[in-house]
Amino acid sequence: MRSGDMKKYLAPAICLALLPSLALAAPDFTGIWVRDNAKSDPNNYPVYWLTRVTPGAGGFGNQETVVEVKQSATALQVINPTRPFRSYVLDGRPHETLTDTGLQKATITAATQDDGLTITTAQPYGGMPGNVSATFKESWSLSADGRVLTVTTVRSLPAKDQVSRDIFNRR
Repeated sequence: MRSGDMKKYLAPAICLALLPSLALAAPDFTGIWVRDNAKSDPNNYPVYWLTRVTPGAGGFGNQETVVEVKQSATALQVINPTRPFRSYVLDGRPHETLTDTGLQKATITAATQDDGLTITTAQPYGGMPGNVSATFKESWSLSADGRVLTVTTVRSLPAKDQVSRDIFNRR
């Protein structure tokens, strides 16, 4: 077989071999997202009463909530007018940061998977007679066409687990 013939068959074979890895790449959440209040659970900011620096608690009513997400291969930033600014390192390792109150420390682990993104936050949760541990796990996923973002949050406290779902449409 000549060198030219070999290249003619080898190039498509290499492309076909790499195709599955491209299909399994982690989704890119970068964009402007508008919360779909009709499809989302009516939830509120889970630690509003502790922070006092965020807008009041509520189910977001009829107002439009627009969230901006910036993602690179190593980081994710979330700009949400109803929450404090968030910046995550997407390396799957725990990172320590201050809680929203600024009084205690939280451990945040964020990582992308083939089908989405998981952000887990473990932090003390104040109360009488003392603190208990609270864990918040956000699972992000995109629809097949990339137009709908679903964020499922599980808040685990000693008394119970609370699950909420937020649906966002790409603008």
